[in-house]
Amino acid sequence: MSDENLTFFGIDLGTTYSVVSYIDETGRPSVVRNVITNSETTPSVVYFEEDSGEVVVGAAAKNVSRVYPSRVVERVKRSMGHEVQWDFDGRTYTAEAISALVLKRLAEDARDYTGREVRQVVITVPAYFGMLERDATRNAGRIAGLDVVGIVPEPVAAALQYEVASGDSPRTVLVYDLGGGTFDTTVIRISADAVEVLCTDGDQELGGVEWDKRLVDYLLSEFVARTEPEDDPGEDEQFMQELQLTAEELKRHLSSAGSRKVPMRFGGAVATVEVTRDIFEEITRDHLERTVEYTERTLGKLAAKTGVADPAAAVDEVLLVGGSSKMPAVSRRLTEKWPNWKPRLHDPDLAVAKGAARFALSRALWDWERAGEDEPSAEEKQARVADLAIRSGLDEAALREMAAKRIVNVLPKSFGVKLRDSDDPGRFYIEHLVHADEQLPSGVRMLHAQTAEDGQTAVQIEIFEQAGATESPELDANKAVDRGLGEITGLPALRRGSPIDISMVIDDEGLLTLRAVEPGTGKDLTIEVRVSILSESEVEEAREVVAGITVRS
Repeated sequence: MSDENLTFFGIDLGTTYSVVSYIDETGRPSVVRNVITNSETTPSVVYFEEDSGEVVVGAAAKNVSRVYPSRVVERVKRSMGHEVQWDFDGRTYTAEAISALVLKRLAEDARDYTGREVRQVVITVPAYFGMLERDATRNAGRIAGLDVVGIVPEPVAAALQYEVASGDSPRTVLVYDLGGGTFDTTVIRISADAVEVLCTDGDQELGGVEWDKRLVDYLLSEFVARTEPEDDPGEDEQFMQELQLTAEELKRHLSSAGSRKVPMRFGGAVATVEVTRDIFEEITRDHLERTVEYTERTLGKLAAKTGVADPAAAVDEVLLVGGSSKMPAVSRRLTEKWPNWKPRLHDPDLAVAKGAARFALSRALWDWERAGEDEPSAEEKQARVADLAIRSGLDEAALREMAAKRIVNVLPKSFGVKLRDSDDPGRFYIEHLVHADEQLPSGVRMLHAQTAEDGQTAVQIEIFEQAGATESPELDANKAVDRGLGEITGLPALRRGSPIDISMVIDDEGLLTLRAVEPGTGKDLTIEVRVSILSESEVEEAREVVAGITVRS
């Protein structure tokens, strides 16, 4: 990208819909419209055309899913960080590769819309994504041929976009983010010079699609009860695909209307089912209550971290983000639970992408951190702002305001090492060194461990990440980090209980470094690992495959 065409892009890579935003000539975020449908959002759906070497991404792929459901991949975001694969026409695709096809289409739309090549981007993730899921998202961008300069939690991006129009007074904001496929709540402190994440919680298996599924089940059961068809419509893929799309549209309609009649047909059976908002809210009440439980848990974390007696009262503002937060029951239930709150819908479909573009701009201003340089002086920072203003064509005053704002993230899940229980040699457990909701970079965390047996000449070190919603030392509540295994060898026969010093640090981009030392000999081990599913060679191989695929809207 030439200096004259320097543009900052943010991508909200959603479970059901994705959005691209960029910083326009006025210094404000603007949303890219899909060149085919002229829509601001693009369905995160991929259709593999049979034996053509081409794929379709977006609304057309979603529509054709009614006819060819076995050749369509939807909601791939829920598989990020997991070893899941799809096979089409003799070729295997990982979740990262499928997501890369969506990103490739989004980048091409952005290029066509802005007239500028899309290279450097920031991609958003749910706040509760662990390091595996975050790096899978980063790798998806790399496979798509993009330079991913940052991965930012969705509520942070939304807060960045919100903060610009909200003055400079310090405040604590709770972001309630109910998207198509994930849910999280995050508490953020906004001050004149920083946007600081305090704590977060959530569920990557809870989102608007769960509400859709309840509507599908309700419509299906009502249709069967009224028509008693000879064949089971639930076994017909095309009928169920159409019903899924109907349910999604119905959910949106019930956010603004009290009821809707749904005509249904299967075989020779015909029926019209009326669904009221009251019915919809009743059959999905437990899903909404789960979001309230997570919100309560987040407030508990806030209390533990800050020491406030009444964490709900410490929240100055509540922002509703994500398309599913537009359901009227969301705001009503939150105010029932916390009467002093006044939840605000904050550009729920587009705020995340807009904030990601702002983050991309901020990343450019603070790229000395990314390059591992020492912090520049105030004069050097101002010179950098002036240079960036010239290269990007943006207003220098707006850039200077952004340069004053630091973004502080937290670790979403805990990391530690596997130890043997000295009281029960058959039991292993995890000692966590860096904990969830700690600020990144973490700083060095130390553990003074000991050898487990007499005569040891080697010490094995294995890194684990918290797998469940809460930190636990139990082995099965954690997952081994790929390439997070190493060994110190060639030691003299050590006595049981000999010291082994272990240190761990995680930077703000998720690079984890562990060092273990046997102090008697000075022999050591360093494991530097970006927590990931794919190896570097697998990323390169997938990049070549995706580069050779034509992606159409």
